[in-house]
Amino acid sequence: MPSTHRQVGAVLTIGILSSASLVTTLRAAEPTGSGPEPAIVYSDESLPTHTIYRPEHLRDRYPVVLWGNGSCVNSNFGYREFLAEVASHGFIVAAIGPYRDSPAPRTPRPPDPAEWPPFETHYSQMFDALEWLAGENGRPGSPFHDKVAIDKVAVMGHSCGGLQAVKAGVDPRVTTVLVLNSGMMPDGDQYMVRHELERSILDEMHAPIAYFIGGESDIAYANAEVDWQALQGLEIAAINANMDVGHGGTYDMPNGGPFGRGPLAWLEWQLKGDTQARAMFVGDECGLCTDSEWSLRRHFPE
Repeated sequence: MPSTHRQVGAVLTIGILSSASLVTTLRAAEPTGSGPEPAIVYSDESLPTHTIYRPEHLRDRYPVVLWGNGSCVNSNFGYREFLAEVASHGFIVAAIGPYRDSPAPRTPRPPDPAEWPPFETHYSQMFDALEWLAGENGRPGSPFHDKVAIDKVAVMGHSCGGLQAVKAGVDPRVTTVLVLNSGMMPDGDQYMVRHELERSILDEMHAPIAYFIGGESDIAYANAEVDWQALQGLEIAAINANMDVGHGGTYDMPNGGPFGRGPLAWLEWQLKGDTQARAMFVGDECGLCTDSEWSLRRHFPE
């Protein structure tokens, strides 16, 4: 295996492993995000495999964000600041992995990625959550009854979870795809095989796709660059935005830190049509164009 892929494998081990599956509804008081609708975080007894991040008081119909974790581990604890921030701006986030109020235990993996056990999670779990939300949306008495914009759906993930988002992105129910600190490897690479991926999947994409990468120090940078070149030939909107924060981003910082603001703006534009969020990406003087922390490239076919 090329050394680049071994490095990617080593980085993909970063994550937290879940050892619990909750069967009762649990809530965490923190974090709540900085948006206008403070978030709550919990697992529902009828969906114990996931964590829900949502506004505490559901007053409208909210778009859906389906989340995959780095290293494809079964815990989203390390992303809760970022995901609560997203929810507080008016989204229902369904993240793979049961609710935890502390970091999950971590089990070392062998140095050689070829000897790793199967990933703990699968891209199909994103759609398990979507189907659950669709059912709750139609169920009288559910807090989600008539509160889910089931036709506005983002798939989003970090690192290994970003590849899950790519795999899920061809589903016709998906409105947009967000690939965070991630990118595809060559066909035949074991990670691609484990994700049931081939690079030709980009030709099947129908929804706008956004890559948010941590700069040249991000181990996923080179792979994302190859994806970016392939996206130039497609008739879908695509962006590649870089901030020099490395592979880990700033997800565990309060409210997701500076890196988290880019994905949030994309969600607000693509799922809500927010004009201020659109201005972050469109026009010669767009927000990310003039922000010295970001480097933005765009592919917006006519």
